[in-house]
Amino acid sequence: MPKIQKFESQVNWLWYTAEITDEQAKEYRDYEMDDNAEEPEWLCELDWDLTRDKPGSDDVEYELIKD
Repeated sequence: MPKIQKFESQVNWLWYTAEITDEQAKEYRDYEMDDNAEEPEWLCELDWDLTRDKPGSDDVEYELIKD
């Protein structure tokens, strides 16, 4: 029996903000300027607040599956 496949990818846009110290801002600017620097550890520990979102879009592809 023939089959068809549907592949769907969804994209959502979400913006978050968090307050940081002047020292953290300087450390992050230094991180952005140095291609070899590692991401600051405190980034994942911040208290992020959702400030904006935009509904996502769906992209769909169909493909006939060969026997």
